[in-house]
Parts: sequence; C-alpha cells; structure tokens
Amino acid sequence: MTDREPAEAPFPLDSTADLVADLEQEGFLEPSALYPRGDVPGAVVLAFLPQTVHAVGAREGSRVSRTISDVLEPRPLYEREHKGVRVGWCYPSMGGPHTAMVMEELIALGVRRIIAVGSAGVLRSELVMGHPFVVTSALRDEGTSGQYLLPAPVVEADPVGVRACREALVEAGVGFSAGRTWTTDAIYRETRGRVQRRMDQGCAVVEMEAAAMMAVARYRDVHFGQILFGADSLAGEAWDSRAWPTAADVHEAMFWWAMDAAVRLGELTAS
Repeated sequence: MTDREPAEAPFPLDSTADLVADLEQEGFLEPSALYPRGDVPGAVVLAFLPQTVHAVGAREGSRVSRTISDVLEPRPLYEREHKGVRVGWCYPSMGGPHTAMVMEELIALGVRRIIAVGSAGVLRSELVMGHPFVVTSALRDEGTSGQYLLPAPVVEADPVGVRACREALVEAGVGFSAGRTWTTDAIYRETRGRVQRRMDQGCAVVEMEAAAMMAVARYRDVHFGQILFGADSLAGEAWDSRAWPTAADVHEAMFWWAMDAAVRLGELTAS
C-alpha cells in the first residue's frame, strides 16, 4: 500500500477543431448586445498618451462624444472635426486585454476605422527617441489574440491601415520606419535572451497591445492601423529609459499624425 497520489491524466489541450468552433460561436457577453449602436465618429484614434488625450480634449473645438464604460473604468471618448472629418479619440489604458475591451465597445457602437498610436521599446539602436514606426506585423507573445485568431506566430497588419499610416506620415514630411513589433504581456520579463530571439525573428520594437488590436480588428472586420514611436531602448547592454514619458512635444506630434492617418483611412475605405 502507498499513500502516494495517483498520477493525473494528461490535461487535454484544445484541438484545432475546438478552436475553429470557438471562433464561430458568439460570446456570452456579446458586445453588440451590451452596447447598442450610437452616435459616434466613424474613425477613432486609440492614443496610449493619456496626458495628450486629455489636453487636446480640453481645447477649443473638442468635445466629449460619450463615455466609454469598458466595464472596468469609465473614460471619455473625445471628438472634433479634423481636416473636415469627424474623428474621435480616447485613452484605452495599457495591455492587450483592456484595450481589446475598449475596441469591442467602440466597434459595437459603430466605429469602423481605428488608428492606434503610442510608444514602444526599441530593439534596434538606430530607432532614436521619437522616431515614428508603422506596424506591419506583430509577433504574438501575448494571450488576447488567441481568443480571436487561430494559433500562429505572427499576425499581419491590415494593408489598408498600413497604407493610411504611411501616407499620413509622408504627407507630413516625416521620416519613419516600418516593420514587425513584438507584443508581450510581461514588461518585466523582457530578458536579454528573449530580446535577442525576437530581434532574430524580425522584431524592431516591443509593446503590449498590437497583436491583440490586430486580432480584434480582423475578427470584427474593421480597418486598423498603428503608428508607434521609439521610446525606451533595449538595444544596448542595459535598459535606457531615454526619458520618453516626459517628451510632451513628441507625444503631441504623434497624436496629430495619428489623427491625419484616421482621416486618410476614411478616404481609402470610402473609395
């Protein structure tokens, strides 16, 4: 006799058939049932720049369109006319899960075009502080995208969204780079070995939301583009903050380029 616990049976993983079936089913909390369509701008900028979001929201010509509840923390959705087009913007908070919730509510309300803008850690030393970076794909090292897409290492960006971001920056006369980002849930687990592997896999920057946002946009069939800017650096032997949180002039410039991209995205999808 032994008091040893019997070995547990192997835990069954979801099969591909299970995952396909899941994606075909509505969720218990379907956003369209929770948030009926409303009077919202067709294009919205998700700006991971809270001070800039509220500063521009307080200026003449801006107004609060409505409150976004996102279940956890109510926040204002601002709007104004930009280049003759009604464009909204809000701060969605950090991280893929929370940002996905904000996107879901906006899409249910009627938003069909989304541009995201924010900072990213750079993995290449030539990406200086404030350098704009258009996201063309994201390495999926997070959890949210797996609830919207079948497993795959990378999600490709919406080509129309990429074009809108590129053309907005070209029109503004701004130099920029484009390429792959690494999306992670764990900002404090960006180890030297993992950073090197992600560089070898073609990632130039790292952030916490891109893969999730691309997945939600694809699943809900809305257009999406993203502009990041070089912030802190993981390209050297030690982390360099480069004082990016206090670079208010960079934040403001990036915000308006994203607003330009939202207008351009509308023009591209209307034709």
